[in-house]
Amino acid sequence: MTSVAPAHRVESPMTHTPDPAPTSQAPTVDGAVAERPARPRLRDQIAENPLASLAVGLVLGLFTLLGTVVVSLLVFALNGFNDRFDRLEARMDRLEAKVDAGFAEQGAQIAELDARLTGQIAELDARLTGQIAELDRKLTALIAHLNATAAVDAALEHRLLVPGVGTLEPEGEPPG
Repeated sequence: MTSVAPAHRVESPMTHTPDPAPTSQAPTVDGAVAERPARPRLRDQIAENPLASLAVGLVLGLFTLLGTVVVSLLVFALNGFNDRFDRLEARMDRLEAKVDAGFAEQGAQIAELDARLTGQIAELDARLTGQIAELDRKLTALIAHLNATAAVDAALEHRLLVPGVGTLEPEGEPPG
């Protein structure tokens, strides 16, 4: 079921619609601004004026020279630090070698002293061993001699076997 629309209401889809009127893209300019001429660009001024071109070239050359000087000073300063570090490292190496030589010399002196003291201790030990052996031999002989006499029994009984010993005091009087 289709409805029928009156003919004046139906528009053809192919109906031509006119384009809108073109509008001006240029902005409107005030009268005061329009009277003043536009200032020429710096590039145009340099191209027209050789003196300005020379001045700009000199300024650019001066900036280039100053930049080169600054970069060379930075490189020189960095190399100077490296040289200082190298000299300091060389001094530290010499000092370390000197300290190591001193330690080696002291180590040699200590080793020599240790060897000498070890020899002296061995000599003293041998002498003491000999003296102890001699004392042991003498004491053994004395004990054997005392055992052969009655002196051991008298000594154990706290009496002396030598006649007249202990009968007088140091002042010359008899004890008691």
